[in-house]
Amino acid sequence: MSKNVITSAYIKRALLFICGKGKSGDIHFFYKNEKERFTPLYKDDGEDGFTACFDLASGYDKAPIPNGKWVLKFDGEIEADSIDSRDFSDNGGVYRIELNCNNDEISLISKLSPTKVNLTVKCADIILKTIFHAAKMVAKSNDRVLFTSQSRKDISGNEKDILDEILKRDKLKNRLKIKFSFTDKPNFKYYIKTAWMLGQSETIIIDDYHPIVYRFNYDKKVKIAQLWHACGAFKTFGYSRLGKEGSLRFDSNAHRCYTHAFVSGDGIRKYYAEAFGIPMECVYATGVPRCDNLKSTTKKDTDKFTILFAPTFRGNGKESAHYPFEMLNLDKLADVCRENNMQVIFKMHPFIKEQVPISDRHKDVLFDQSNLREVNDILNYADLVITDYSSLIYEAALLDKPMLFYTFDLDEYIATRDFYEPFEKFVPGKIVSNFDNLIKAIEKKEFDNDKVESFKQFNFSNYKFDAAKKIVDILFN
Repeated sequence: MSKNVITSAYIKRALLFICGKGKSGDIHFFYKNEKERFTPLYKDDGEDGFTACFDLASGYDKAPIPNGKWVLKFDGEIEADSIDSRDFSDNGGVYRIELNCNNDEISLISKLSPTKVNLTVKCADIILKTIFHAAKMVAKSNDRVLFTSQSRKDISGNEKDILDEILKRDKLKNRLKIKFSFTDKPNFKYYIKTAWMLGQSETIIIDDYHPIVYRFNYDKKVKIAQLWHACGAFKTFGYSRLGKEGSLRFDSNAHRCYTHAFVSGDGIRKYYAEAFGIPMECVYATGVPRCDNLKSTTKKDTDKFTILFAPTFRGNGKESAHYPFEMLNLDKLADVCRENNMQVIFKMHPFIKEQVPISDRHKDVLFDQSNLREVNDILNYADLVITDYSSLIYEAALLDKPMLFYTFDLDEYIATRDFYEPFEKFVPGKIVSNFDNLIKAIEKKEFDNDKVESFKQFNFSNYKFDAAKKIVDILFN
């Protein structure tokens, strides 16, 4: 009879992985004679052994584990021999974890002190929570649905697809009382209005980071659905970036209130649970609504080979977002386009406010369409997609588009942002690190197309292009 043996224990991002032979069983950490338990985010038990993954950022009732020594409970032997530690301290708070392993015991020692909050934030919090609770008290309906964003002027993308699906169903449409709160320039007036609407709503639907949503404690009956604006799990986000510059605070309330998060496939549920600090059972592999219409192709009104250039931004967020346009040689790109009957459409990330510096003499073949909010409005027209670390690659793969990855700053990006999987093995196309090689790949049409199909199968297995229908069924059935 085979033994249950732990062979390794290590910390990666804000996760603790414990691996071994045999079965994991009822594996967990305990504190003070089993009075407090720290259980895995998920477990994988297979023929070759097991992996138990513990979420150090959010695994203790959607929060980091409290101070003290936590000892592993495991029905088997321990052969791991390592000492690892992580410091997730930021913004004036402290959160340090030390992992100790020996033949008798595996333990975690946590040192946690909260982030200090300034007086202005405290006062704003009191005002908004007062409004929120007043709205709860006067709410007269359990059928109120709120679509909201503070990064969009009006409803679009995933939220628009869910609204359209609701409006197709007469019985549901007539029952629900649908409200909207949208802006791309939030101010205190917007926060006051939205706090009131949040307090009155039974179902709240968002698809991006939305700070005011995270301020309140909601009743258990309230559903908070995160559709997330990007497909897949490519570059790390949320609590997966804990401890890196520009990341969330370790004791932040961001994301942790979601009751439902909807993702493209089963293989990435664990990454979204990690990033949002929520249990795996709150993450649903339904597909992504914005992809539902990608199966239809759109004919171009030109015979030119059309390149969509759509990179992500650099920086820590909306305020510092930028793209280093000096890394583009637009003269050379325009020449290649004229020589090969091509054109390039630029679609920069919505956070980037600078225009692509296209001179008048190149506007016959180079076009800036960054004013469009949804990149999918352009994607169908593309014969080739050039990007770097953008989640656009998921939609492009669904349409079988060839891709090039222009990654002149890959090492720096890994150090500051990182990915869930090794970049070189994961991306479905050819990687180039300088502009000359990018031009050569375009001219010779060397795109490594063979990688697209396997990428699509991994991330969208059995995809039916019916995500909006599934999500509405789950939320309102």
